[in-house]
Amino acid sequence: MDEALRVDVLLHRLCLTRSRSEAKTACEAGAVSLDGRGARPSDTVLPGRRITVRYPRRTLEVELLALPGKSTSKAAARELYRVLRDERTGDEF
Repeated sequence: MDEALRVDVLLHRLCLTRSRSEAKTACEAGAVSLDGRGARPSDTVLPGRRITVRYPRRTLEVELLALPGKSTSKAAARELYRVLRDERTGDEF
């Protein structure tokens, strides 16, 4: 069985945040949820979970297909999750 990853580490390794500390801050601000429930930075994630990240101008919901390794390229990371929803929010003008 796969080793679970902390959600803050996972978001950084999937290139969904610029750093682990940015992911931690996003979790603490309530911008990250796991399967519809608020995520703490230390919550662990295994494949099959749904992760939603609310960015300032975008909401991204993905299903984790596999866990990333320690040094995963952005292109390789994109293969490890399936986008369920990608909505732009806010003014685009």
